[in-house]
Amino acid sequence: MTNIVTVDFRGDTLFGFQEGENTFVALRPIVEAMGMDWSGQLQRVKRDPILSEGVGIMPTPFGRGGDQEAVCIKLDLLNGWLFTIDTNRIKDDSVRQKVLTYQRECYRVLHDHFAGKHRARVEAEVPEEIDASEGVKLRHVTEARQTFGTQAAAQMWFRLGLPVVPAMLQDPRQLNLLDYQAIDTKGGEA
Repeated sequence: MTNIVTVDFRGDTLFGFQEGENTFVALRPIVEAMGMDWSGQLQRVKRDPILSEGVGIMPTPFGRGGDQEAVCIKLDLLNGWLFTIDTNRIKDDSVRQKVLTYQRECYRVLHDHFAGKHRARVEAEVPEEIDASEGVKLRHVTEARQTFGTQAAAQMWFRLGLPVVPAMLQDPRQLNLLDYQAIDTKGGEA
């Protein structure tokens, strides 16, 4: 079963899909949020030998008029696609600035990964299941927030399987599109 995740990235609503072990991101909402031409970006992805390997079609319940299919790309290829966009060729300054915002975020995430920050978050040992009441789990989350900060608390919340409401997934302070895979360890049970 596909788990759809809605993420608010700097005011833009983006969609991720957990399918088995893979996380996919719907491309069209990102392209349209940046103000770019969808058909041109779709052709760019299809022409690229590596990016085209990570493209898939996923059913989505949020389309106009009901269920539709969305062209998605594997999350680990998203940075690569964004870096293929030459901002010097974009004439509209507001579109160029939006693309640069997305690219900057990708650079930050890559830096954090190679600087070890991402690796430390992913490798942190947190038990998969804690046999405890919800009250005990909430105390664990509170202690994680006080000791390690809000991102650690968010990860603990998801790991412990505590209830999730849509607003929690839309707040960029708690969930980042590029960090979703590190947070969701239950294979789509967010």
